[in-house]
Amino acid sequence: MNYVDEIISVLKKNGFADRYLLYSQVEDAKMADITKTIVYLQQKKIIRVEGHRKNSRTGLSIPIYSLASEHSSHNTTHRGIDRLDLDELLAGVLSERVVEYGFLARNLLPSRSHMKILDVGAERSALTKALSKCGSNKKWEVFGIDIAKGIQRAFKEEKEEPGHLFMRMDARFMGFRDEVFDKIICISTVEHIGVQSSHYIVGKNDGLGDVKALSEIFRILKKGGRVVLTIPYIDGSTGGNHKEHRIYNSQTLSKLISRFRVKRKEFYIYIEGKWKSCKLKNIVNKLQLIGNSEIPSYLHSRVCLCLLLEK
Repeated sequence: MNYVDEIISVLKKNGFADRYLLYSQVEDAKMADITKTIVYLQQKKIIRVEGHRKNSRTGLSIPIYSLASEHSSHNTTHRGIDRLDLDELLAGVLSERVVEYGFLARNLLPSRSHMKILDVGAERSALTKALSKCGSNKKWEVFGIDIAKGIQRAFKEEKEEPGHLFMRMDARFMGFRDEVFDKIICISTVEHIGVQSSHYIVGKNDGLGDVKALSEIFRILKKGGRVVLTIPYIDGSTGGNHKEHRIYNSQTLSKLISRFRVKRKEFYIYIEGKWKSCKLKNIVNKLQLIGNSEIPSYLHSRVCLCLLLEK
């Protein structure tokens, strides 16, 4: 890494710094270089997350780093037991997860002991594992399902790390009894269900795959239970789809979540290289100002909608 020594030097001098302060004090570095170096230093346990500050423009939580100390009794992993450890999940991530996981963490509460939680679309398993760690002292039962074959590998890993269970399962036809889960999480997943893509081989396209999945989620959710759902969104008057996933508008969204009560709704727009909180009434104007400028290929849409639903 080109900037390891420089970042360590800044932290020795200041004691604490977020990525923006590091960027401003490391000469000739791009923000991407700073982010990659931070990830490397975290993996090597040379630096740790000491706290967070709120970005006044975006409203997002930003990690504050310090040098790790062998004599310190504090540790990011142990602190993460009482909260969802976003710093580990989001290290080096630039996609919608930046806002989706923050929304999820804020809406896990109020939580209680002996909850059953389902993560729909858990192929990579990192979120499911983080949830089980977060709820380890509350005796949460955390389940992860995915239609992808990779879930079988996650199941083998799970045997060495109790607290969560992975299963290969189609979200349109879930093998759970009625009203069994307290909370269900569906992060950037429902837009793919039933859609043929390079990542998901589903046979014949199922135009109602997402609606079927939400119907199943409603069925297996306890009365009063809640769903954290995140989806790509676009102006309600225009609609639109990507060839490998759906992009929702006001009409398709209404059909998707018609059986639920909406408890919370937050919109985020990707603009000037960052995710920013945005009110629905302002999205059209902002999109018009941006015009037809391309967005990075790893994003589903320029607008991400985060929903808290209740049965």
